[in-house]
Amino acid sequence: MMSNISVCCGEIESAVGFVYVILPVILNHTLNEDCEQSWYSEDWRLIADPSTPETLMDPVSSVSSDRLVTSRCVNVLHEILCDASGFRMETLFRVRNETAVTPNSDQLWWLFALFIFIFIIFILICFMLRKKDLWVFSKSRDDHLSA
Repeated sequence: MMSNISVCCGEIESAVGFVYVILPVILNHTLNEDCEQSWYSEDWRLIADPSTPETLMDPVSSVSSDRLVTSRCVNVLHEILCDASGFRMETLFRVRNETAVTPNSDQLWWLFALFIFIFIIFILICFMLRKKDLWVFSKSRDDHLSA
């Protein structure tokens, strides 16, 4: 079974680093003695094992049974394997760096609508000014002819 958790880097950032927490409902499966946990990088390289916390790989700074702490905000995968029951659970943490803001389609739509609105107002103002100039010119011409 696979679950995906999407988070912003700011949501998991703490004073000690970036903290990835495993939900208690998932951890209940590790109460069996035949279950093992592992943390992997996005390319499936083993980066931490809670049973051997002294063997951490970059960017991991600490690991426990319920969390992983890294020095950088990265995508990670947590895996639980239970030999006797055959249970397997993978939790993929997908992170978004909110400092690299890209406008979503709603923002682009509103910007486009605003641009169109301003353009229409500009055209109306130009039309009204042009009409006023024609009216003034026509009025002065009529005054000149009648004199």
